[in-house]
Amino acid sequence: MDATRQETMKRSSGVRIIISLVVLLIASLACDVPASSGYEENLPATETMQALATVVAGTLEPASGEGESSEAEEPEMAEEEAGEPSITPTLSATPTLGAPMASVSMDTNCRFGPGDVYEYEGALLVGEEAEVAGKLADESFWYIENPDAPPPHCWIWGMYASVTGDKSGIPILTPPPTPTKTPEPMSFSAVEYDVIQCVSYGFVTKVTNTGAVPLESYSITIQHPNEGVTMVSHQDFFAGESSCGFTHVDNIPVGGVEFIVLEGFQVPGGLYKVTLKVCTEENLGGTCQEIYFEATSI
Repeated sequence: MDATRQETMKRSSGVRIIISLVVLLIASLACDVPASSGYEENLPATETMQALATVVAGTLEPASGEGESSEAEEPEMAEEEAGEPSITPTLSATPTLGAPMASVSMDTNCRFGPGDVYEYEGALLVGEEAEVAGKLADESFWYIENPDAPPPHCWIWGMYASVTGDKSGIPILTPPPTPTKTPEPMSFSAVEYDVIQCVSYGFVTKVTNTGAVPLESYSITIQHPNEGVTMVSHQDFFAGESSCGFTHVDNIPVGGVEFIVLEGFQVPGGLYKVTLKVCTEENLGGTCQEIYFEATSI
């Protein structure tokens, strides 16, 4: 590149010199031509000027091979630059997750708190969705919008629940205080069942627990008004069967059926009045209920 630049500068100096000489020559020719000369008379001068123009033009044209290398190099450089691909970064859009939504694979109760000790508030059914508003730290329960509102929110068990959407912002909640259970109502029914004869006669009463708590103790009184016979028994257990050799059972569970056997029963015949008191704790403690019925000896 330095050599080419020096050569170009030399040619430019030569051109300036030649142009200066041409100008002087034209001026001298103009002085020698008479003002009245016609076209034919000016022809030699004109030819001379054309010849000089040709010389100047030849001088201005670059020598063969000179200057072509730089012009040839430029496209080559352009091709090299074009050969390098232009990389434009592609920006991918970050997907936006929606609000967290809960669904269930089995119909699930929705309660006031996380557990079956809390009151029932509604249910999330299969095919329904509800927005999630909170959770326990271990995600065993989810706090959702109550599908059966009011109240507006309730807790579902996570066993059958699936949560989709953006779960990152779901707050961890403190469950409400565990409710204090009030005593469940107790109730039972009783009927005369049988009179059995083992070592002595036994009066058998069939007892069914129709309440919500076990029955633990009882007191039974049998009276024969006409004969003046009264029998009383108080026990903290029940009989497991109505035949001789019956076994003792500690209580009558909810929905269970057991027996009371009053041994040493006298059978004078006639109508008896039975008073039966059953309690939820031993020694006739807790909640108790008393009923009356009539029986006849068999």
